[in-house]
Amino acid sequence: MHKIINIIIVFLCISASACRSNSPVVTVPVETQTIIRDRLVEVSIPADSAIMTAYLECDSNYNVLLRRFDEQKSAKMATALDFDTGGKLSYQIIRVRDTVYIPARDSIVYKEIAFPVSVPVEVNRLTGFQHFQIWAGRFLLAIVVMCFIFKRLRK
Repeated sequence: MHKIINIIIVFLCISASACRSNSPVVTVPVETQTIIRDRLVEVSIPADSAIMTAYLECDSNYNVLLRRFDEQKSAKMATALDFDTGGKLSYQIIRVRDTVYIPARDSIVYKEIAFPVSVPVEVNRLTGFQHFQIWAGRFLLAIVVMCFIFKRLRK
């Protein structure tokens, strides 16, 4: 009697468990695109300056004379001084171009992140004979259970 109960329990455990099909997971490859661009960056050198000190004097006829002048300037400055007889002082400053272009390289990276995609897999379908075996097994199980119940009721 215990053997029959053990067999029924084992049969129920086997019939209750099922095999699950593993669907493969496909990973999309990561695509990376890098764009490298060379360009020139304009860098300005700090401003230059020039300072002039002029020493003027008047003669006996009240004419203005340039006695001397001192000039201080940076290397990137060009100056021109003109003092005419009419008493006009002209001081011209020419600033030499002082912009430097430095080559620079920019890189832009476009990256697409991959994510897993589950692909449905067609599971093998049961044949007609396999369906017949399943229903025959259920019918046989019902007969065994009914026999077991009738034996219990007779006692």
